[in-house]
Amino acid sequence: MIPEHVMRELRYIEVYTGKKIRNLRVGAYTSPMRGPGFDFDEHQPYRPGDDVRRIDWNVTARLNAPYVRHTHAEREMNVMIAIDVSRSMELGTSGYSKREAMTFITASLLFSALSDQINTGFLAFGDKVVLSSPPRRTRAAAWEVLQQCWAAAPRSGRTQLLPMVRQLVKTLKRTSVIFLVSDFMTDEDLFGSRDLAMLAARHDVIGVVPEDPLERELPAGHGYLRVRDLESGQHVAVALTARNARRFRDEAARRREALTRAFYRVPMDHVFVPTDQSPVEPLLTLFAKRMRA
Repeated sequence: MIPEHVMRELRYIEVYTGKKIRNLRVGAYTSPMRGPGFDFDEHQPYRPGDDVRRIDWNVTARLNAPYVRHTHAEREMNVMIAIDVSRSMELGTSGYSKREAMTFITASLLFSALSDQINTGFLAFGDKVVLSSPPRRTRAAAWEVLQQCWAAAPRSGRTQLLPMVRQLVKTLKRTSVIFLVSDFMTDEDLFGSRDLAMLAARHDVIGVVPEDPLERELPAGHGYLRVRDLESGQHVAVALTARNARRFRDEAARRREALTRAFYRVPMDHVFVPTDQSPVEPLLTLFAKRMRA
């Protein structure tokens, strides 16, 4: 059962999404992927192996050389939301926990897609896929997904994204927009895997990273802070000194930069969502950026 304070926020997001994301919702931007569609991308000289049906004869006649017309893939795709329900998503030191933020992110994406009459599927994973739901597009289905999203968390074991990626590669037949909602804290070589590269080649993949303030910097104060790894259970005492605070902040910044570079290498879009702020605004900014691209 979703707690009442979370339900209040979800009801607000449903209304807010309908008003504020009217022109920036999931289906309103042009897909960066090329494929069958009507939205023009660019002309390129014909190369052996290109589909002759795509030759633009008007341009070919003007330039006296064969040119192919490329288009963006259709914008009316299915949406798949894959959420991380491992123990690390329980972290919450300010505002909302990552689990709550993840639920709000899922709601923002669901209601945005619903406003555009786009089918949305759902998948939950920890160290393996624990729950999946086929794409649907009704309000009742959206609220059912949110109930499943809340009930699915948390799960024991280390975060493993590759089993989820492999399942999506195997099961998604139609080109989709895939939102991977996770902190991406894993020991796997996720970004060096052929599986993720294959998924990104076939679909439009977007990483959504809930980020707790404690993951960016240590709290102010003196003495010691006792912390526990939510996945391994290991306890560590951290001295709250200026030197440790600086080292922690620098290391957190390096990890964030490394994760950003990894997203670009795939390539896939990404957005960081602080848990102490509105989860909708970073998604709005991402959609606006993709519209301008």
